[in-house]
Amino acid sequence: MASMPQLSAILDEVFGAQPMAHWYEVFNGVHVTFGAVREPQEVINDPQLRANDIVVPLEGAGGKLTSTISSPIQVHGVTKAPARRAPALGEHNEEVLKQLGFNANDIDGLRASGATPKTKERAA
Repeated sequence: MASMPQLSAILDEVFGAQPMAHWYEVFNGVHVTFGAVREPQEVINDPQLRANDIVVPLEGAGGKLTSTISSPIQVHGVTKAPARRAPALGEHNEEVLKQLGFNANDIDGLRASGATPKTKERAA
């Protein structure tokens, strides 16, 4: 334990001297169990995570945001809903207000008074 900082420095230097592909080959060649700490971009593109539906497509997000981590909740006999982007602030105001019994004039009045903001459209 007393020499841990020095040992860590030595190991950092040795492992940092070669790319990860080199260490995969070395450790696999001598049957050593090992794992690599992945960067976020490597994780999101991991084929095993995609094959096991851990990283899944994100519906409606657009731009560079195309994937997310799947919900870990699985209910027997219930099909899991696909991942979707979160609604924009106020995106469902009109729908909710209609369900609460407000008519179009009431909703327009709430918008005009500033009680409910007009929603901005998201970029596609």
